[in-house]
Amino acid sequence: MIAKVSTTSRITRSVLYGQDEQKGGQVLLYNCVDITATPEEQAADLNAMSNPSYRIKGYNFILSFDDKDTEKLRHLKEKERYDFIRKVIRAFIEEMVRRGTNITDCPFVVARHGNTDNEHCHMTVLTTTINNKHIRDSFIKKNAIRAAACVSERFGLRAAPRALRNELAHQVAASDDTTTRTRRVRTNKPGGMDTIQERMRRREAIERANRYKEQLRRLIEKIAKVAAAADFAERLKAEGLTLIQKKKDWGVTATLEDGKERTYTFGQLMVDAELVTPLLTIPKVADVKPGGDQAPAEKPSKESKTATTKRVVPSPSRFMANALKNAGRLFNAGSGKSSEQSRGQSRENEVSKGDHVEPEEHIRRGGRNR
Repeated sequence: MIAKVSTTSRITRSVLYGQDEQKGGQVLLYNCVDITATPEEQAADLNAMSNPSYRIKGYNFILSFDDKDTEKLRHLKEKERYDFIRKVIRAFIEEMVRRGTNITDCPFVVARHGNTDNEHCHMTVLTTTINNKHIRDSFIKKNAIRAAACVSERFGLRAAPRALRNELAHQVAASDDTTTRTRRVRTNKPGGMDTIQERMRRREAIERANRYKEQLRRLIEKIAKVAAAADFAERLKAEGLTLIQKKKDWGVTATLEDGKERTYTFGQLMVDAELVTPLLTIPKVADVKPGGDQAPAEKPSKESKTATTKRVVPSPSRFMANALKNAGRLFNAGSGKSSEQSRGQSRENEVSKGDHVEPEEHIRRGGRNR
């Protein structure tokens, strides 16, 4: 089996060519593609998922079998032949992932053609991953050729002699002690089989957590529809949930299957606020005597009343003195008194609260009767 790689900026053309009925196009494998849709709809979905800023939209892989391998395959039954081709293509994708090209992170479609003398498959892979990032395509053509040779050797297929020699030399070099010590630093290189299994485990854990949160949201809304404000917490407790207030939001504490407690706020669960909010706002009830009369409120003490009602009001004469000082006038108009004497007189007036202020003097000071 040999592999050829080419770039494309026309995803629609590649998808339609791979599934051309005149060439016997039949989809064998796919990723993040609606297999029940028409080829045109699949191409539209792939174009929508592709990042418009990338000039190269995808890669076209052609995996072609040798004449003798094609003869062996066509002697098999149709189902057995398709199953064997699927195994070979899966092994090729895993080998590409092991070499650093994360094909499994990208949407792709694999279609088989049987209209020529050699069985071959067309695989269209987007350069945009499902996380809207660019695929790691360093040495993608060289890796595809060597991966095809490696898979051919594993399944007993015929490979290109030069590609097989290069792959064997690469395997011998990788088994050298010096190379092994150098490669130990790169054991966590993204794209290895361990990394794929870890990603699958994390993805399953996230999906499991989302399903649990959805069940929790439905349970809380179901209780909120029939519960009152007084027994809302008790009904939640009967289901194994504890109502808590976390910062500015309310939530519940639940015990998971592993015995750990997890706190979810109603905002995280996206609970309907119209159902839950009236049950969380409890009005305060005033104290009532046994006879039915409302208990009188406590009178504030004299000290607290004074502290709350006392205001410090500057003397009117001080306002006038400051104004005269700012205007550069050393004496009050018509009085012949200096500003210091005026301020001293105002202090005496403040001390003697019962003193009477003449109207004319009151007007000159600009204040009011005290």
